[in-house]
Amino acid sequence: MIEAKHNYWARTVFDLYINRLLKKHFSHFYLLNNISENISDRSLIITPNHISWWDGFFIDYLNKKILKRKIHLLMLEEQLSKYRFFSKVGAYSVKQKNPANIASAVKYTSKIVSDTRNMAVIYPQGEIEPYDRRPLSIKKGIKLFVRQNENILILPVGFKILFQDEKKPDIYARFGKVVKAENLLNSFEIFIEEFHTNLEQINSQSPDRTAEDLFSS
Repeated sequence: MIEAKHNYWARTVFDLYINRLLKKHFSHFYLLNNISENISDRSLIITPNHISWWDGFFIDYLNKKILKRKIHLLMLEEQLSKYRFFSKVGAYSVKQKNPANIASAVKYTSKIVSDTRNMAVIYPQGEIEPYDRRPLSIKKGIKLFVRQNENILILPVGFKILFQDEKKPDIYARFGKVVKAENLLNSFEIFIEEFHTNLEQINSQSPDRTAEDLFSS
């Protein structure tokens, strides 16, 4: 597997690039709510929905503005091999059909989240799907990444791209309820339900232009 190799200068350039890129293509970045409980001293895995090519940029920007942890984002190894630069800003890899590689990625993720200054980002869908598809194809592979440490918290995050009355679309983001690893392992349906519920809440709350605009903060 390819491990993350955070580099200060790469991160500095990347932050400037992302800030410019997002504001060039989107009008606003609205955050609809706050995290439901204190997670500051807990191991954390973020599980966003996967709707577009932009998703990794969305979660990176949200982390910079709100979560403020060192990000580690899991990618397929064939993708990260093509775009090695992303390892310098926190990406690491897994081969889906290689048991030894998966075991290495699980062990590495456990090491990452043992430091509460870090967080891991894992897309449970595993592939891009339309936002409104129901049910989404949520894979159970996330269970492998929490089994070794039942103190981990899993935080679903939803993103929606919405065209309104401006030329460029808006981004809407929402935090789901925190799910404890032990609860996810006991009943995976708890996680699936919360993942879907959070997306439905985005539908009911957007458009809401009174929400905090992260582009302005």
